[in-house]
Amino acid sequence: MNLSRSEGQRKIPSLSLGRWIVILAGFILFVIVSIVLFVRSADSEYRNGENRAIRIAKEQGGLVEISKSSPHTWDETVWIVTGNDSAGETWMVWERKDELIRKKVSENVSEKQMLAKFSQEHSGDPIRIIPGWFMDQPAWEIRYWSEKSKQYQSLDFYSFEDGRVLKTYVLSSQ
Repeated sequence: MNLSRSEGQRKIPSLSLGRWIVILAGFILFVIVSIVLFVRSADSEYRNGENRAIRIAKEQGGLVEISKSSPHTWDETVWIVTGNDSAGETWMVWERKDELIRKKVSENVSEKQMLAKFSQEHSGDPIRIIPGWFMDQPAWEIRYWSEKSKQYQSLDFYSFEDGRVLKTYVLSSQ
């Protein structure tokens, strides 16, 4: 069977190199925008909580300059905001669900003092030290490798007010 003259001359349209580049660039732009939007939406709850904590620390806690803010979760999630008041004093503000606790750093155990106390009592360096909330009071949480066995990490909670040990947990590897 012979093809008609018009069918024999039809060509499948092909894309030129320029059009392929435009399509590829559009797809790459779409992927990048999608990733950015996903990251922003995944991070939005944390950022909203942080912004709320900073706003409360400024409005109710009397801070004018914020140096650090972080959440601490143990029995409950508490936001801890560190900053200075209008007189230049450094304060830490613990924001619980139903109350706000404000402590002057110079009248309590500072992070440097806590690290010095820790190094007197333990060999080795801590993995991390963060302010927290433990047993209904402000506390320091220090994570470190157990001296008995380097296979296990330990977690110590110290009182923010006087540096006494509140509780020690040995974390198993399982």
